[in-house]
Amino acid sequence: MLKKTKITALFIALILVVTLFSSCFVRVPDYGETETGSYIDQLQAILPQNKQNPELFKTLAYIDYLYQQNYVGEIDNDELTYYLMNAYIVCIGDPYGAYYSPEEVEALFNSTQGVNVGIGVYVKHNQETNEIKVLTAMDNTPAKNAGIISGDIIAKVNGEDLSKLDYNEAVNKITGPEGSEVLITILRDGEYMDIPIKRNKYEAQNVFYRKYELDPTVGIIKIIDFTDVLPAQFKNAVNSLMADGCTSIIFDLRENGGGTLDSCVNVLDYLLPKGDIVKITDMDGTLVNKYTSDSSEIDIPMAVLVDGNTASAAELFTCALKDYDKAIIVGTRTYGKGCMQTILELPNGGALRITTQMYNPPVSENYDQKGITPDIVVELDSELKDLSHYFEISDKDDNQITSAYEALKNSK
Repeated sequence: MLKKTKITALFIALILVVTLFSSCFVRVPDYGETETGSYIDQLQAILPQNKQNPELFKTLAYIDYLYQQNYVGEIDNDELTYYLMNAYIVCIGDPYGAYYSPEEVEALFNSTQGVNVGIGVYVKHNQETNEIKVLTAMDNTPAKNAGIISGDIIAKVNGEDLSKLDYNEAVNKITGPEGSEVLITILRDGEYMDIPIKRNKYEAQNVFYRKYELDPTVGIIKIIDFTDVLPAQFKNAVNSLMADGCTSIIFDLRENGGGTLDSCVNVLDYLLPKGDIVKITDMDGTLVNKYTSDSSEIDIPMAVLVDGNTASAAELFTCALKDYDKAIIVGTRTYGKGCMQTILELPNGGALRITTQMYNPPVSENYDQKGITPDIVVELDSELKDLSHYFEISDKDDNQITSAYEALKNSK
């Protein structure tokens, strides 16, 4: 994950969140029912001579043979596969590469589509107290329908005390197959309540919007992630705020780790005038694709809030608005991820995420490993840094939102 804070962290509970650009799902060559050695030889033969490495695979196969034949302990082949694949990626040095087991693949693709199975809450995990606090239950989700509200502490799952488990173990207790039931015990106003919830599919709520508390002519749109369901939610938010009298908008992308390219291009096309949105280049710097915007645009004053965890698609959104002089950027320097990944199917049913291309903003240089420096650099007040943006900080206390509002007001 790219999202980290000192004590607390904002998570999407019960969802595998992909915070990196993923371009497509690609099948590997299929040689049918061939012997393993022949299969490896044929794959190696596809590569240029200087990239072939057959000895690696022969040696690894021989080591596996020796261990399977002679080792006195037990070998978990699934776990062995998982760690070997990820060890390869670590040695290669791809910071965004990952191996997904066959069991993880469905959750991976559901997350990019914004369709998930679970109860549907945003939570905050306090690493010091091990407390899991509900920030909000998403609209039209099992949790919302069951009466879970902001501020609830998830204390137990099916009677088991979550404070004695680490965060991932706790989440695994809450997750489960579609249609199954889980008993959630929450702590609210000093009292414990048992709430049965039936796990189900739901659409992730990627957008939260409202009017600025101190000026109803300013709308605030918080974008959590860029998934396939974002564009419709985003356009609805913009249209609703404008119809309700908002004449300027602040987009809050703090803690937004990114998402899919298509969703980002879609919302930028909606906002930008005619011109380039993003240019995709391969490992040799050759242009392989370009996305453009049509002539329709949203022409009102805008500001974008960013921080060190604003990454990938969120950075493209920010930089594109900046390049077209559509928005004032406020906050702190962004993460710096200007590369994208392809997800490749593997013969065992798993998948590989590998960095394959660079994506470049309309005008500015690629910000990979450099980040985007805001027009107005403003650190979040230190006493607010252990809180979760938007969900726990009021507008009057949020000094970064205040700076963005003042910048918009001065630009008119």
